[in-house]
Amino acid sequence: MSGGLIGPVAVLDAMPQDMQDKVRGYAEGLDLRFAASFSEEAFAEAVKGAAYIVPRGRGLPAEVLRGADSVRLVHQWGTGYDKIPLDVAREMGVPVARSPGVNAPTIADLTIGMMIAALRRIPLHYNNTRAGKWIVPEIVPGARDLSSQKVGLIGFGAIGQLVAKRLTGFDCEVLYYRRSGPAEGTSARYAERDEILETCDIVSLHMPLTYASHHTIGADELARMKSDALLVNTGRGGLIDEAALIDTLTHKRIAGAALDVFTQEPVEPDNPLLRLDNVLPLPHIGGHSEDNLRRMVSHWAGNIRAFHEGRGIDEACLVT
Repeated sequence: MSGGLIGPVAVLDAMPQDMQDKVRGYAEGLDLRFAASFSEEAFAEAVKGAAYIVPRGRGLPAEVLRGADSVRLVHQWGTGYDKIPLDVAREMGVPVARSPGVNAPTIADLTIGMMIAALRRIPLHYNNTRAGKWIVPEIVPGARDLSSQKVGLIGFGAIGQLVAKRLTGFDCEVLYYRRSGPAEGTSARYAERDEILETCDIVSLHMPLTYASHHTIGADELARMKSDALLVNTGRGGLIDEAALIDTLTHKRIAGAALDVFTQEPVEPDNPLLRLDNVLPLPHIGGHSEDNLRRMVSHWAGNIRAFHEGRGIDEACLVT
């Protein structure tokens, strides 16, 4: 620890200097140490002597955690903790925390944007116009409005509920499914998964990746979807059986997919999903906005300060 700062805090992300400066500005009072690269060796070096570890998109390898001899708390940068070895953390007696719901507004906004972009074929026309091709058809083949579409949300936590709220402004009929059953305080209608898959124009995934939710959308589920349906995933790549999705999209059994997440990230350049014209791919940028950076860093930094000072962390933030 330097100059009375709390830490060291190992941030497992290889950020450029300007981003590091922004994060430090929002993490007042913390002695931040950023990984030099995304390699496991760089992560292992960053956690040496660190009292706190903040994994981000690349997660926390089990061996890196085992080698963190001074760690007192692991705090996930965002919400999803599927890349943190909870079993190892329990063995070591190290609590794990996260920031539930903090990034929900940002991801909900992106979800709506992806729906509109995919439905209206915006990337196609953006690329044509940038290439100097002024193509103005009477209609855009396959293009549809978001307004009045029937949208099904599978998963209805903080993000799903904000997506539903935003969709009401587009006069959409919104259905949702969650394992725990109907929710209170929403105008969206609870429905079973089969009804959502079989009747909705858009199916959007908003659940954490767990053993139970792995490949929640596979060949059977894709076969139930309407031929003109759009599948949206801003959750985790592992929620979808990618091989089944590639086959479905290649043979145009559904209209398309808008994906911010993939089974393997960074996505391999030869992944067929990147070459299909009925896929809108993004590089897992759901929570990457200036506004969300401030909210997210302020939240986990506040939790680390509270833990360090013995004030405890809100139980809603604790994973184990």
